[in-house]
Amino acid sequence: MKNRYYVQPLTEQVYLIRERTSTSGGPGPNDPIVRSFSVRHDAYMYAGKMNTGAVEPQTSTEKNRS
Repeated sequence: MKNRYYVQPLTEQVYLIRERTSTSGGPGPNDPIVRSFSVRHDAYMYAGKMNTGAVEPQTSTEKNRS
């Protein structure tokens, strides 16, 4: 799916990376949150890299190790 991961601005300082799961292809309220950022540029760079396959999303066990 093209642009499977997208940035959802929550506030001016919180940006969420979400994974599109809806069958229509648009963003949905039940799309899982993959990661959050406090810098807009970093969020868009990360989502872009995930969409090109350059970065794999972290699993919950990997997050706990960091």
